[in-house]
Parts: sequence; C-alpha cells; structure tokens
Amino acid sequence: MLRVVWMDLPANAMSDADVNQTEQRSGGEDGKYRIYARVEIAFIVRAIMKSSALVTAYFGQGNDFIVTAILDVDADAEAIILDSGSNAGLNERLLRGKRLSVVSSQEGVKVEFEVEHVEASSFEGRLAFRVPFPDSLIKLQRREFYRLPAPLLNPLKCQIPLRSGSTADTVVGDISLGGISLMGEHRGLDLQLGAVFENCRILLPELGVIQTKLMVRNSFPVTLRNGAVVKRTGCAFVDLPSHQQAMIQRYIIKLERDRRAKVIEPKL
Repeated sequence: MLRVVWMDLPANAMSDADVNQTEQRSGGEDGKYRIYARVEIAFIVRAIMKSSALVTAYFGQGNDFIVTAILDVDADAEAIILDSGSNAGLNERLLRGKRLSVVSSQEGVKVEFEVEHVEASSFEGRLAFRVPFPDSLIKLQRREFYRLPAPLLNPLKCQIPLRSGSTADTVVGDISLGGISLMGEHRGLDLQLGAVFENCRILLPELGVIQTKLMVRNSFPVTLRNGAVVKRTGCAFVDLPSHQQAMIQRYIIKLERDRRAKVIEPKL
C-alpha cells in the first residue's frame, strides 16, 4: 500500500505535523489493560498532571500531533484541560477535528485514551483545550519511554561510525531515555534489525555529547507532508550510563519548555 522511497532526509523536511505515524495505537491493545471506572480514570489523569508528564495528542486520523500537558482535571465536570501546542496552525486543525487520541505515561507506564470532542478554553490567560473524560483508557503493565519529536530547526544529528572509517551523519526524528529514531537512509549504513553500532555520537545543544552503543529495534516507512515516504528506524541505547540518561532528560525538559514558551510569548 505504501511506496517506499529510500532517501537522505533534508535537514528541514520534518515538523511536528509531517510524520504520518504508522504505529498501532489503542485499537490493537488487549482489553485486559482497559480501564472503565470513572474514579480510577480521574486518579490516573490527575497523577499524570501532578507529575508534569509530557503528553502527545494525535488528531486528523493520526496524521498530526502536538506535544502538550495536562493543566487541570475537573472530576466533578468530568473534564480535562490540555495545554495548547507551539504551532498555531496545528492548534486550529486540532479544534476542527472530531477525535483526539492522547498518549502519556504514569510513572513510566504508557497511558492512552481517546475522546470524541474538543473545544477551545483558556488556562491562566492562554489558549487551552477542554476535553471530556474518556469512556475508558488503556494503561499498559510495562514501562515505556516517552519519545519527544526532535526540533525542526537545527535538527539533532547522530554520527555513526562506518566500517570504511568514515561517519554517517543521520537525522534524529525523536529521542527518549530509551533510544532514538533515525529518519531516511545513509549510503554505506546497513540498518538491519538487530544490528549494533558502537561509539555513536549525538550532540545535545548546550548540554554535551552522548556517546553510546545503538541497537536497531524496528523499522517502518512513514509519510512526510510532501508525500515522500522515508524509512524510520528505531534504535535502542545499549548500556547508557546514568549521567548520560540525565543529560537526555534535561534536554527533553529544555526542548519542551522552549516550545511552550513560544505559546505565551507576547506579541509586539
């Protein structure tokens, strides 16, 4: 159904809206993980809010998403207030959509739910989204790492040593404490499942360099907004030291704060 075009991804070819995610979400999860009790739903959603966990809201049949956060939970009205995204166009498209799929985590365990209605609201003087409590939510019984999309401007690069002695400069699509995704394909770099690459380097601006071993865990095609189909390769960090994990966590927090600052930045 998809026509795969192997290509090097231009540095400016991605944005938060560009990737048509092909990963399965809530429809394929086992029913034993689904929670229906309203009290338990309220408890989980409030726990996500209190921990300031990052949230991804998918819409437009999963073609678009924003990175957001839960700002407030009104258990009496059974309503959830979500922060708006950093992209005004995406915010407008989200409000026009009929369904929202929300993915986050509670204490490292993946949580996911869908709602059929979203409306504009405000929170502390800025744009927010109000959604009803979901009829149910899925809470997996295994720990997941939250993946944050890498920035469009000055994209992250992962340098992977090649057998020839040269280095492949690959574009990072997203990053988490568990690993990264690589977008596109580089000549001379064989990204086969199970392949392991030593001494890979990722420069985190203002924080330092991550030097790690990477293992290829999955690979599938994704569609960019311009219609091109490129390869997305998920790679896991192998034996990443705790101080480098802390560096990645600081980078994720900084990146998200920078994105949120654009929403409330005063207009001159």
